[in-house]
Amino acid sequence: MVRIICSILLVSTSLFCTALEDSIQNFIGEQAYYTNQNFIKRLFKDEKKFTPDGKLDYFLILKTLKDNGLLELVFSEPSELQITLKAKSKPIFLTRAVNSTLSSIGYSYFTISKAKYDQGEVELTFSLVTEHILDPVVFLNELKKRGITPLKVRRDDLLHWQYDLEIEKWVVLDSRALLKQERFEIKKISGEYWFDVKTPGVLYIKKKNTRIGWFPRIVLYDKNLRILEIITQNSFATESEIVLSEKTAFVMVTDLNNPARLKYGLSVEFTPY
Repeated sequence: MVRIICSILLVSTSLFCTALEDSIQNFIGEQAYYTNQNFIKRLFKDEKKFTPDGKLDYFLILKTLKDNGLLELVFSEPSELQITLKAKSKPIFLTRAVNSTLSSIGYSYFTISKAKYDQGEVELTFSLVTEHILDPVVFLNELKKRGITPLKVRRDDLLHWQYDLEIEKWVVLDSRALLKQERFEIKKISGEYWFDVKTPGVLYIKKKNTRIGWFPRIVLYDKNLRILEIITQNSFATESEIVLSEKTAFVMVTDLNNPARLKYGLSVEFTPY
């Protein structure tokens, strides 16, 4: 009977000695893992829930650890935290997505301490001084809103996390969808306006407060945020008309020299073909 019980325990232990277990240990540290081992096994007993299609669901793993008080998120004193991100992307686009994500969750001061681009893959390391670890659950959730999901997440140590990312489909938050014929007014204090193009057509833009003109800078992107065309004008204008082809997925409108010139808003008219 003793041999049978020992065999059962051995099989149970070996089943849990998986990539899931390794990942949990990595996130919380070996000491915390072994101190809470029985509790952790109960939390993650339904292993398939955390490994759909044989792949680790990093968001769900981290959320489960966080919700049960197992994820350390506070430093003893302000420290320099480094976050390294890798993805197949152009540097400017991943930088923009991460800048937007960090800003949206309250990080205003951060720098890029390392940047590398090789064979279509970009690697960026962001450094920030903080009293708290960048909450990976909140971070991954915000990235998801932008069409970015994790392929792998790992903690090198308390002050350095790495994220290997996959861009499923670029999503530009706060963009205005252009789908049907309509007229509308839009105002962005930043002076930068994004439009999500659902169908080809003609976009007519007129600057509000026309007493002062603007120097148009209009960028057309495809669905992968690759630039199709950049339209600029070095003389003052009050309006602009842009033809959007079927390849155009996003449009960004701003001022060539000073985006604040457009902070009072735009009058927009879109006419589909």
